[in-house]
Amino acid sequence: MRLLVLGDLHLGEDGFDAEPHPSWDRFDAILTVGDVTHSRVTVTDGRPQQGELVGLEEARAFFRQLDDLGVPVLTVPGNHDYRRHAEVVREPTRVRNLHRETYPIEGYRAFGLGSETFDAGPEVRYDPDAVTEPDDPDAWLERALDCAGRGEADAPLPELRERIDAFDDQFATYTDRYETLRSLATECEGEPNAGRIALTHLPPFDTPLDRVAESVPRIGGRHWGSIALKNVLTECDISFVACGHIHEREGVATVADTPCLNAGFRSGYDVTLEGDDVSIADAEPPER
Repeated sequence: MRLLVLGDLHLGEDGFDAEPHPSWDRFDAILTVGDVTHSRVTVTDGRPQQGELVGLEEARAFFRQLDDLGVPVLTVPGNHDYRRHAEVVREPTRVRNLHRETYPIEGYRAFGLGSETFDAGPEVRYDPDAVTEPDDPDAWLERALDCAGRGEADAPLPELRERIDAFDDQFATYTDRYETLRSLATECEGEPNAGRIALTHLPPFDTPLDRVAESVPRIGGRHWGSIALKNVLTECDISFVACGHIHEREGVATVADTPCLNAGFRSGYDVTLEGDDVSIADAEPPER
């Protein structure tokens, strides 16, 4: 089976528009990893805030054109377009919103989990100097709660409570995303001869695919992928992962014996799956 994997397109950013390349009809399916449209960003108190969403009409047209190729199109929301993603992909008949869903395709079973927040990153935020066991979420929570009150004995109780509540919320997010991915992957086990393909917006945490550039304010140099995905990869037999989000880390890495592709920014990749064998090559990007 041959897949076309498209990176974050951010249609509408700087007036960018795109059409499918005429050669894309050779693929058996097309995957988009999120952020097909683009949110303008403002900064308030040093933190990025989601602004106006642009590229909606361009995205609708793009998905209609993909639909005309006559092959399944699987997609998940990104952190820029999660609020309107389901609406944008509702009309075309061959486009499937894979967010928290599974879909059979050419002897494989694909499952997906996109973004549900603009500030998408590791489910439990971390101290870069204290990352020792990312596969142990209980240890993460213990360190996080300790950090909330460390050295703050004289801090007002409401302030400490607010910090602890924030970490509780993060851990709840981790639990939800982990259990969702684990459930979707396990659901696919009902077809023993089918391989499993994961389509996510975030790359797996603490890998070559998720480290943010040093120049990025606030989170520069940090790993900014999904801890839940990383843990599920260590526990489940998954054939291939397609992801995006961290544009500067476009490329391929093997994580827990699974080939993972960060499709980057406005790129196209030709992925061939034959049983347990996966080969990945450049494909023609969208036409402008």
